[in-house]
Amino acid sequence: IGGRLDYLDNHSVAALVYQRRKHFINLFIWPTTPADSKARETVTREGYNLLHWTEGDFTYWAVSDVNVSDLQNFKRSFEQQIPPH
Repeated sequence: IGGRLDYLDNHSVAALVYQRRKHFINLFIWPTTPADSKARETVTREGYNLLHWTEGDFTYWAVSDVNVSDLQNFKRSFEQQIPPH
């Protein structure tokens, strides 16, 4: 649907917005740091599911009110679109 530059924890991040049925999925992307690898893969907070992964030099967090399996399907679809490096 769109994208923007955003700030999380005083860091610039790319924020991409996707839609699955009537739900939005926000995908936040930034360069990986050592602390990023310690994050849990899935988290639920205040009705939102968060899915974390790292790939290459980047960290990804997908956030939405869709269920975790929908977020995992989103991740697989997203990864298929990224060229290998």
